[in-house]
Amino acid sequence: MSTPETRIAERIERIMPELTRSERRAAQTLLARYPTVGLESITGFAETARVSSATIQRFVTKLGVTGYPEFRRLLRDEVSVVQENALTVQRVNHDETRRDERLRKSLVAAVETSLSAFDLREFAEVVELLADTRRRVFLLGGTFTLPVAMHLDFHLRKMRPRVTLMTQDMPRRCDALIEMRRNDLFVVFDIRRYQPDIILTAKMASEKGGVLILFTDQWVSDVEAFARHTFRCKVDATTPWDTIVGLVALVEMIVAELDVRLWPTAQPRLEALNRLRERTFVPDRRHGGGK
Repeated sequence: MSTPETRIAERIERIMPELTRSERRAAQTLLARYPTVGLESITGFAETARVSSATIQRFVTKLGVTGYPEFRRLLRDEVSVVQENALTVQRVNHDETRRDERLRKSLVAAVETSLSAFDLREFAEVVELLADTRRRVFLLGGTFTLPVAMHLDFHLRKMRPRVTLMTQDMPRRCDALIEMRRNDLFVVFDIRRYQPDIILTAKMASEKGGVLILFTDQWVSDVEAFARHTFRCKVDATTPWDTIVGLVALVEMIVAELDVRLWPTAQPRLEALNRLRERTFVPDRRHGGGK
């Protein structure tokens, strides 16, 4: 099975500046339909990317792979990683001290890897998009990533108007999508064991002209095919359960930048919100409140 150092998507990120224009097209095609395009024949991959088979071979070589068969084998190994879950991951017993230390280090690594993987220019562009109050913002998280979407929603609603957190109920998502206009923002969180309903919703948002911002894992959700901006976060840790700490850390960084960018308008909004909340505050007299 591929180790974190051998995952093809991560290798592509490292060598992207070294690629020629045609090789970069091959890389972008693979990332947009990851990993399925790479599992095709070399001819099929070349036709999809609209480059030559020789270009695909040069691209594969620059990835540090000896040939196309090995490239496909590595991708097939990654497919099994994508399907891993708490039931299928092998559990290893360690003594309690060692287990806690390993987990601590893996969580720190998840945050550090997630925060060091994105392009600073792309990060600034996403902050600018989210700061544009002319655009509505629609947020969607999956079964596991909903808390991250809710965390971003919590902050955005304090800073700017026209923010909608979409539900897990598909008919109600359609009710929200009907409000989407061209160039509105669709922010989606989708990590491995990618949800078909999220991919479908992203496709529908794209068809309506929405600008998609994807937060995913290192194996990359198929939502990337519709996304203008993609952030890849590390989600695997030393436990059988994936971690969302990398996603949360990236959201925290975006929120911090938005606070600086939007504070002149966010401050009076927060003050007005606090006044409303003070009027609706009901003391809990069971614990002596309001005496």
